Amino acid sequence: MLICRYISVILLFSLVFQNSSAQDNTVGLLSFDDNLGVGGYTFIFPEYQSDIFLLNKCGEIVHQWEDDPAARPGAVAYLLENGNILRSKYYVDNPGSVSTSGGAGGIIELVSWDNETLWTYKVDDSTQIQHHDIHFTPHGTIMMIIWQKKELDEIVANGFDTLSYFQRSILTDYIIEIDPITDSIIWEWHAWDHLIQDHDSTKANFGIVADHPERIDINYLEYTFEKTDWLHCNSIDYNPILDQVIINSKHFNEFWIIDRSTTSAEAAGTSGGNSTQGGDLLYRWGNPKAYQSGETSDRQLFSQHDVQWIDENDINPDYEFFGKIALYNNHIETGLSLGQILAPEFDTTTFSYTQSNGTFLPETFSKEFSHPDTTRNYSTAASSIQIIGDGSVIMCAGRQGRTFELSPDGEVAWEYVTPLKNGNPVTQGFNLALSENFTFQAQRYLATYPAFIGKTLAPIGFIESEPNPAFCSLVSTDKTFNKNNDISFSPNPVNTLLFLKNNNEKTEQVNLINSIGNLILTQNIPFGATEINVSHLPSGIYFLQNKSSSFLKKIIIQH
Repeated sequence: MLICRYISVILLFSLVFQNSSAQDNTVGLLSFDDNLGVGGYTFIFPEYQSDIFLLNKCGEIVHQWEDDPAARPGAVAYLLENGNILRSKYYVDNPGSVSTSGGAGGIIELVSWDNETLWTYKVDDSTQIQHHDIHFTPHGTIMMIIWQKKELDEIVANGFDTLSYFQRSILTDYIIEIDPITDSIIWEWHAWDHLIQDHDSTKANFGIVADHPERIDINYLEYTFEKTDWLHCNSIDYNPILDQVIINSKHFNEFWIIDRSTTSAEAAGTSGGNSTQGGDLLYRWGNPKAYQSGETSDRQLFSQHDVQWIDENDINPDYEFFGKIALYNNHIETGLSLGQILAPEFDTTTFSYTQSNGTFLPETFSKEFSHPDTTRNYSTAASSIQIIGDGSVIMCAGRQGRTFELSPDGEVAWEYVTPLKNGNPVTQGFNLALSENFTFQAQRYLATYPAFIGKTLAPIGFIESEPNPAFCSLVSTDKTFNKNNDISFSPNPVNTLLFLKNNNEKTEQVNLINSIGNLILTQNIPFGATEINVSHLPSGIYFLQNKSSSFLKKIIIQH
C-alpha cells in the first residue's frame, strides 16, 4: 500500500511538472476539455499543400489523404457518409485559367477512404473556372460555384455604368449541379440572368432597383471592377426540405436564397418552381444598400463566409435553431469576427420570405458566438462555422489557421492551430505569422458518423515536427470531467493507459462497464492521480461509473 501511494504521488508530481512546461504549445493542440466537447474527429485541408487530415481530439492524425504535391486545395473538401471524400483542387502552374485568385479550384474529385480517385470533373479554361465551395446533395448530385468571364461590351449592353467605374471585363458567378454517374449538368443558375440597373434606359435590365429586390444591381460595386471579381460567391448549401439553395456573395456583403425546384430554363427566367419566381432571388440579407433599400449603416454582414442551414447532418433536431442559418461574419470591425445565427421568416404556403418596409426580416441575429478571447476568431478572410451535437460550435479562423470548439455555454472545449508554414510542418513551439497556416475551413464529424463504421482510426502521428505526445493527456487530465463530479479522466478514446484524477480528499470507487452492462473492473481511486491499464481489453465502447456522484460517462477503447 505504501508503494502504491508513493507511485501515485510520483505520478501526480510528474503530471504537474510536465503540465507546466506543456502549456508552451504554440501549434497543434492548445487546449482540450473532455467535459465540454462533443468528441469526434476534425477534418482539415490547409492551404499551400495537397494533403487532407483527419485528427482526433489530441491533434493526432488518424487518417490522411495524399495527393499530387503540385496540387493545392481549391478551398474545400468534405467527408461523405460512405467514407469517400469530395474535394476541390487547383494546379498553381496553369496559365490557361481565367483566374488564379484565392479560392480558385477547377478540378472536383471523389476519392475513396483508401485514397483512390473514383471520379473527376474539370471546369477550368480561359472563360470559366470552378471556385471556392462545393456541395454534395442528399440526391447524390454535386453543386459547384463557377466564375465566368464577361467582356466589357457585354456588361455595357446590360447597363454597366462605364462613366463611374473602371472599364474592363469581369467575373460573374453561376451554379451548376452535376450528376457524377452520367457527368451531366442537370441544373444550372446564372446570376447574370437576374440583373437590374437604373443607369441607362436604352440598355437591358432597366428599372427601379429598390422596387426589385429579387434582382442583382449590376452597378452595385462595394468592390471596384479593378478586382474583376464582381460577386465573389464563396459558399453554397442546399436545403432538401425547402428545395432551395443558399449562395453567399462576399463582395455584396449579403447572401441569397434561390429556388431549386425550377428547371434550368425556369431558373434563367422569372417564373416557375415552387415559388413561381423562377431563378429570381427569393431572399437576400445582410446589406439592404445592395438593392437601394438602406444605407451603409444598415449593413450587418462584412466579408462573411460559410453561410449554411443548420440541419440534421450535424445538430440534434430539437436544437433551438434547427433549420435556421449560420454564418461566419468576418470583418464586423477591425479585430472583430463573430459566428452568428439568423432566423428568416418563411411562409410555406406562399413559398415566400417575410419583408418589412422593403427589406427582408429578421432585423438582426438570433445568437452570436466567439472565443472568450475575441482576437482568436478574428479573420478578414476564409473561416467557417459549424453547429453540432446539442449546440456545440466549431469555428475556424482561417487566416490564423485556428480551429476551436465552444460548448453550448460558450466555454472552450478544444483548440488547435494548424502546424504548417506555407504547407511545411513546423516544430512545436514555433510562432506562426498571420496567414502562414491559412486554413479555409474545418469540419467536425462525430464518432457516430457513418463514414467511420469499420474503419481503423488509430493515431499515426502528428502534422507538426517534434510534437509533445503527452500534452493531450495532461491538459485533459487537468480538467474536471464534470463540475459536479470529483473524478476526471483522459484520454478518450484510450489505447493503453487511462489516467484518472480524484479531486476529492476521500477515496472514490469507479466501475468500468462494457456496452452490454457487464462489470469489467472496479478500481479504488485515492486522492490524486491513478492510471488503469486497459490494453488487454477489446476495442469498443465502455462506461465509467462513479456511484458516489452518480455519473456514467462513455469511454472508447481504441487499439
